[in-house]
Amino acid sequence: MAEKMVQYYEQFGETIQDEYGGLYSADGLWLLSAPIGRHKSYRIKEGTQIIAHYSFMGRFDENDDLCINSCNIEEVEMPNSVVYLENEAFWECQGLKSIKLSQSIKKIPCYCFWRCLSLESVIIPNSVTIIEEGAFMWCQGLRSVYLPKSICEIGEGAFKSCESLEKIVVPYGVKDRFVAMLDKVSARLVIEET
Repeated sequence: MAEKMVQYYEQFGETIQDEYGGLYSADGLWLLSAPIGRHKSYRIKEGTQIIAHYSFMGRFDENDDLCINSCNIEEVEMPNSVVYLENEAFWECQGLKSIKLSQSIKKIPCYCFWRCLSLESVIIPNSVTIIEEGAFMWCQGLRSVYLPKSICEIGEGAFKSCESLEKIVVPYGVKDRFVAMLDKVSARLVIEET
């Protein structure tokens, strides 16, 4: 994994770090790697447009065997300049409890929040139209999800193995549409209208 990530970073040439240790492309448009260590909350730099693959996972040793530095961030605030999340952007960010998503993203990509075990609740912004396959898979602490009227597609397994998921809240008047999209999530899931 480490070698693969080094090759991935090399395509950007020069990189810069913010004061917390977050790694960005030199033009500041890509967040390549979130800070690791003791940081509990992190505000992504204003002007960032893309959150890269595995940005919040941590860093591996040179043999790609062991995650030597975990990402311990619990809260993330994303500026509205972010327009795109790559697949697996928050993959295995196990300490993540809450996230404020950009109001400019159009989709939550495949496996974006896979195995974010501590994530408890998420509010999907009105700009999002698609939640792709496995987007929140294995978010075992996830209890509630708030979906906007703008959602027109929810991929297979988007909320698979979210064992604590109790309710999905949708806008008033669209419950039937969401029941059809979410019919395979869980028999005990409550879909509420606001």
